[in-house]
This record gives sequence, C-alpha cells and structure tokens, in this order.
Amino acid sequence: MAENAPKEGQCLEFQTEVKQLLQLMIHSLYTNKEVFIRELVSNASDALDKVRFESLTDKNILGDDTDFRINIKLDKNAKTITITDNGIGMNRDEVIRNIGTIARSGSKAFVEKLTGDQKLDSNMIGQFGVGFYSVFMVASKVKLVTRCAGGKDAAIEWESEGSSEYTIKESDKKTRGTEITVYLKDGEQEYVEDWRVRSIIKKYSDFIAFPIYLPNDKGKDEVVNETKPLWKRPPADITKEQYEEFFKTALGGFDSPAMTIHSKAEGVLEYSFLLFVPGKAPFDLFMPERKHGIKLYVKRVFVMEDCKELFPEYLRFIKGVVDSEDLPLNISREMLQNNPTVAKIRKGLVSMVLSRFSELAEHDAKAYLELWKLFGPIIKEGLHSDSENKEKLLQLIRFQSSMGDTDDDVTSLKQYVGRMREGQKYIYYISGDNRSIIEKSPHIEIFREKSIEVLYMVDTVDEWIIPDIYNFEGKELRSIAKGDLDLGDLGKDEKKEKEEAQSEFKKLSERIKNLLSDSVKDVRVTTRLKDSACCLVADEHDMGSYMEKMMKAMGQEFTPAKPVLELNARHPVIVNLKALYEKDAKSSLLDEWAKLLFDQAHIAEGHAIKDPQAYLKRVNDLLVKVSADVIK
Repeated sequence: MAENAPKEGQCLEFQTEVKQLLQLMIHSLYTNKEVFIRELVSNASDALDKVRFESLTDKNILGDDTDFRINIKLDKNAKTITITDNGIGMNRDEVIRNIGTIARSGSKAFVEKLTGDQKLDSNMIGQFGVGFYSVFMVASKVKLVTRCAGGKDAAIEWESEGSSEYTIKESDKKTRGTEITVYLKDGEQEYVEDWRVRSIIKKYSDFIAFPIYLPNDKGKDEVVNETKPLWKRPPADITKEQYEEFFKTALGGFDSPAMTIHSKAEGVLEYSFLLFVPGKAPFDLFMPERKHGIKLYVKRVFVMEDCKELFPEYLRFIKGVVDSEDLPLNISREMLQNNPTVAKIRKGLVSMVLSRFSELAEHDAKAYLELWKLFGPIIKEGLHSDSENKEKLLQLIRFQSSMGDTDDDVTSLKQYVGRMREGQKYIYYISGDNRSIIEKSPHIEIFREKSIEVLYMVDTVDEWIIPDIYNFEGKELRSIAKGDLDLGDLGKDEKKEKEEAQSEFKKLSERIKNLLSDSVKDVRVTTRLKDSACCLVADEHDMGSYMEKMMKAMGQEFTPAKPVLELNARHPVIVNLKALYEKDAKSSLLDEWAKLLFDQAHIAEGHAIKDPQAYLKRVNDLLVKVSADVIK
C-alpha cells in the first residue's frame, strides 16, 4: 500500500527535467495551445482502458460504476475546464511518479528535440510522454483529484501553479478515477466556450473508444464524439486528417505518417488493424529500451501496449492498433510468445506491410525512396532474421551504386541485374563509410574503366547481411576488395596481361613479401588497378577490412587477418621498384619504398597506419632525395 499523504498537505519539488519542461509550457508561444485538451482526454482514455482490462480478472474493481465515460464541465464564471474519468485512478506514489517526476528520459529528450517550429513542437508533446504538462500553456493553476480503483488507498489531491513545486494531500473523493480542473490564464477564456471545446474534441478525439460528455444548452450531458474505434470503421469513411490525428493522439506520432495501412482480416482468424509508418524516425529507434508502437486490443478491449510479439524487430518502427476477435481477453505477455493465433496474426501483418512496401516501390519510387531513407537500414535486418520473407525483402532492399551521383541514387538488386553487362557473372560490391570514401578507393578503378556497376555497401548492417543474400537470381555477390579479381569474359585481356606480369614481377613480389611478412599474407601483381600503385585486399575467406573496422569500433575481440598487397605492374613506381631490385636486390631504398607503399595502401583503405612517425620519416626522406635531384 502506498504511503499516505498528510491531510493538511505536503509541498514537494518537481524533478529538474520537469521544471525545465514546465517553464517551456508556461512561457510557451505556441499557437497550437488547444492540444492540452487532446492530451488530457487521451490520458483519461488510457485510464479507462486500464481499468476495463483490470476488471477482466477482478470483477469487484468496478463496483456499481460500470459505465465508462469522460465528462467535461465548463465554468465561464470561474474560468475553469474540468475533465473527469472513472478510470484506473492513482495512489500517492503513482501521482508523484507520473506527474512529479518522469520515470524515463521523456522530458529531457523532448527538450533536446525542440525544433522551433511551433506546430511540430506541440505535436511532439504526445510522443515523449509529457502530455499532461501541456496544460500549463493555458493554466495559471491545475488541481488533480484522483482515487485508485479498488479503494485500498486514500484519494489524493495534487495542485500546482507550474512553478518549481506542487502540493499533495489526501482528499475525500469517494469514487474511483481522476478529475482535473484547469484554472485558465487571462486571455485563454476561449477554452470555456462550448463550441470551441466541441470543435477541439471533434478534431482530435472523435475516435476515442469511450463516450465524452458535455452539457448541452439545457444542462443535460450529451455524447460529443463517435464512440466506434477508428480501426473498426470503414476506411472509405475516414479522412486523411482523422487518420493523422489518431496517429498523433493515440500513438504518440508528432508528424504526418508516411503510410497508413487500414484493413481487416476475415476467415479462419478475424482481426482489424490500423498501422502507420511514421514520417520521421522515432527518437528512440536504436535505443535498447525502446518501446514498440503496437497496441493490442481483443474485441475492442485494450489488452497491452508495446506489443513486441506482433511484429519482428526489423519492423519496430511501425505504429498502430491490432484488434483480435480470437484471442482470449486475459492473455498475458508470456502467453503471447507461444500462442499459435498470435503467430498467424503476426504472419498476416508482416505480409501485408511488406506487400504495401512493394506496391509503393513499384508505383511511387520517389515516395518509397523517402521511406527507405528513414528505415532502409532497419528493414535490411530482416534478411538476417526473417528467412520466411527473404524473397520479398530481396525485392525491397536498396543500395547506392557507382551508377548514381548522390546518396539518393539507389538501386534494387533486380535493377542491377537488369543492367549487368553481357558476360558479367557476379553482382559486385564494395563496403565503406560513405559514397565519397568508396569512390576514392583504388579497388573501383578497373570497374569504372569498364563501366561495370558496383554496389556501395554504406549501411552498417550491409556487411552482416551479405552472407544472407549470397546470390540474387543466380548471380553471386562478390566483393571487389576480397580475393583475386574475376571479371569473367569482361576480363580476358587483363587475365592474359596478369599472367605475363606475374612471371615478370615474381622475384620482386617475393622480396616485398619477405620484407612485410609480419603484415601481409601475400604480395602479387593485379590488373584491378589503373591509377594507383598498389592496394590491399582481404583473402577470399577472410574478414574484410571494413568489417574489421566495425568490429573494432564495437569493441569486439577478433584476430585480424593479414591482407594481401597487390601491385600495379603498369604503374611507374612499381616499374621503377622492379628496376631498382634488378640493380640491387638488397637495396635499403627498396625496403623503405616498399614500406611506404604499404602504408599508403592502408591510408587508401581509410585505416590508421601502425607507425605514423616512421611513415612521415620515410616521406620526408623521399622528399629530400627528390628535391635534391631536382636542384642538381
């Protein structure tokens, strides 16, 4: 049982982040102040959802009060608006936890995410779990009286003027639920006008599943909202604006959704669903403690939020409502994990979402690109975790490529295969931090010369999913930075040239290999280079250099594989090295220049060299020699 509040009242301070938030609200210049009604009604609806769910296992919790409702009273003389629900209510500890503090980092994140755009910032209120505080945009004082369902704890009265503190004390409220009285600031009298409040409810809260009552001109309470849930209505009867407000108010969105999916499954199983793809990536998308945005209902009764069991991790950005006619009302999160009905619903939902993505990609490539820029790397995760939908995902994934000019120029695997040159056996790719770095890579030189397209793997997840893709339409994926170069029929001339060069440069290659034996697995000539003197490649079955770089960044332990140093037999530097070797096979200059080339190859890979001071000395020594030769 919660600790009792003193009957005479106790003064407590708000948490630091709450103080910051209150100051933002009190001094708000938002033109969209009306959202405070949306937030208070939404909180009341949540409280009713919770008590209805609790009543499934505890019939006594409702007592004689079984008529779930939200009441709004307007008092023009007192300049107050009062919103009352007969929901779950709160005890003292819950009031302090839910209003005096923020259990998660919601308020802090909200402050950090403020954009300066009044409309956007006010819409963000719901997403960050700070909706209650929006009342201080219009209130000089707020009084909350609440009693927890079940009657075990005393009723509590909470009051604040939005300063750094609040008072809390016991109340004589006899019925369960919460009553919030908002004392309006001067200049905010519009919110006690009946027509104004009705229009706000119609705009934001028409979809609330519980009746919202306002007195009519005769003083009799009347329902002012539709009580049929939005997801149960025919899609043809719902406007874009209604979908958008549901997304913001019920699901915490703060923008316009990029996609809305509203349908109903009938047959062996029956369930309705209303799903949204956010127009902006949620702020906690990559946080371990993030919540999934799916609310589960059974026969219109709210069962749980954050329902991870209905969507895989790679679709965790989806928000929405799923309402099943077949699940038991008392289903728990543990029961969900092994429930065959849940598995079938999940399968149907995932199939529907991926199909809608495919339709968008086919009919509106520009809109799909915007969706892909937001969630593409996350969708790619599905190739590793969802083998059942692998073929669908292979059609959806996009990559940058050498055919494009900007980061927005992406291609599908199907488009790539359709552009492959005659005689090309593989789908070629290269991994790197970004397009700019990749396009400076020596590995791409031969492909640029021969107009062979190369996919750019710039997303962190790409290296992890390559083994899961392996091939597409019979074409194997091949890294241009691993193993020996194989251009198939497109590399016949280079193959012959390489065979001749291997014999010609064999002794020099062996000399450099012995010199760098602690650092390289092999040294060989290559025809993959056109402008560069040398490059590093990973052996066929070794971890690539970019994967090693990521493993280091993540603090993972691994044994680095030695790379292969490849030499461009046509480059003047390599030709001169060969001449120097033939003149003096034990020349110290040969050693220094070979080490210098090896370090340069590392730099070209985007990696740090082991001994920068030694590298600088070699460069300076070379400059001294060259400059001395010039002025002779």
